Amino acid sequence: MIKATLQSNPRFLTTIETGNHIQLLDEPVSLGGNNQGLTPVQSIYAALAGCICMTLRIYADGKKMPLDKIEVEVNAVKKTMNNNDERLVGNEQMIDNGKVRLIHAKIRVSGDLSAEQVDKLDDIAGKCPVHKMLKHGSIITHETSIAQGSVTQAYV
Repeated sequence: MIKATLQSNPRFLTTIETGNHIQLLDEPVSLGGNNQGLTPVQSIYAALAGCICMTLRIYADGKKMPLDKIEVEVNAVKKTMNNNDERLVGNEQMIDNGKVRLIHAKIRVSGDLSAEQVDKLDDIAGKCPVHKMLKHGSIITHETSIAQGSVTQAYV
């Protein structure tokens, strides 16, 4: 389970807790935050980059590939796309206010690798769990309630 907590002050600073780990999320100063952590969207991109690195490491180690280093840069843009774009067929839910978010991971590997090994690593990168989740989507549900002990306002 992951728990996020945001107090009233600082305005956007959110503490994320999972097990023994703590992470801070925030917004940049230009949006009213204090820039004390990644934004929520940056956190997702960081998860993608990290997951690709770890997935490639697991695969390369299992295949005894001489993989020394992996670097992944993730960039994203929102772009107006033609409704006829084949990537959108059956994925109309990806369109938000007429735009689609395009996420691109630039992966650099180093080591005494053959062209075939690099091609295989490129294929494996698309199989990391975060990549698959972002590409195929998820069903997200939520519920909202008043926390116990909170003062409630009666509306008449």
